[in-house]
Amino acid sequence: MTNPKQSIAYGLYGAVLVLLMVGCSSRGRETNVVKTALPPRPPAVAPLEFIHAAPGDRLTPKADRDGTPDAMVRLSTIIDDIPADAPAVKAAEQAAAVREKLGARYFFIDAEPIKRHDPFCHKSKSSTPPGESPTPQPTMRITYFSYSRNAPVIVCMRGEELVSLPPVPEGYQPPESSGEIEEAVRVARHDERIRDKVRDLEAHAILADPEWRFWWWNAEGYGHRVFYVTFSEGRSGDPQYYAVVDLTEENDKDKVRQAGEEPHR
Repeated sequence: MTNPKQSIAYGLYGAVLVLLMVGCSSRGRETNVVKTALPPRPPAVAPLEFIHAAPGDRLTPKADRDGTPDAMVRLSTIIDDIPADAPAVKAAEQAAAVREKLGARYFFIDAEPIKRHDPFCHKSKSSTPPGESPTPQPTMRITYFSYSRNAPVIVCMRGEELVSLPPVPEGYQPPESSGEIEEAVRVARHDERIRDKVRDLEAHAILADPEWRFWWWNAEGYGHRVFYVTFSEGRSGDPQYYAVVDLTEENDKDKVRQAGEEPHR
């Protein structure tokens, strides 16, 4: 005798199967697609050109990702890029409070006009009480890295007037500067392990992030300003030799922590 529940289940399965067969076999109206002929020749690919950079520095395309013309990129660079010899930068370095923060060994990182929501140089929104001089509003942020203190230094300026030296969060690392890259490359080239092998090779360097180690002697440069330098033929992108350079160390002989042939990956 057939189970009633089994009969119902078989009936449902059969109905579903019939619906699937009908749906697959039916043909609806096809969508008309207008076909166009392919061009006789493939379109030309525009070459990617780069703005001239210092040896070892990052390559910057002449047009940004949105296709901004080269002239606009140059204009933006001119407006935002404040050089190390600008009067405001020189004035900052002559201020006693800034000199104390920098110490004897430091590198200029960059200087730029303050933009909205600047994380360090905030513009005061409070009104000045009657009878008091208004608080100077910063218009420029200058960034240094003090190798004497192994810490970044942020300076907020208004023209050539020092406004403030804001606190910098522990662990914050500003981007590498051209001066630091040149110094890291110089130190790496003089290391006796690779000196003769990299003489005619092109160098590049990036700021590294050494991992924390359990031993106390800091063998890998954790907490220091460390650069990974590579050497290759031209711009092949295929490094042949490398060096790990710790610029926080004071003596050149102690700065190169590792050097040799680039490991195969």
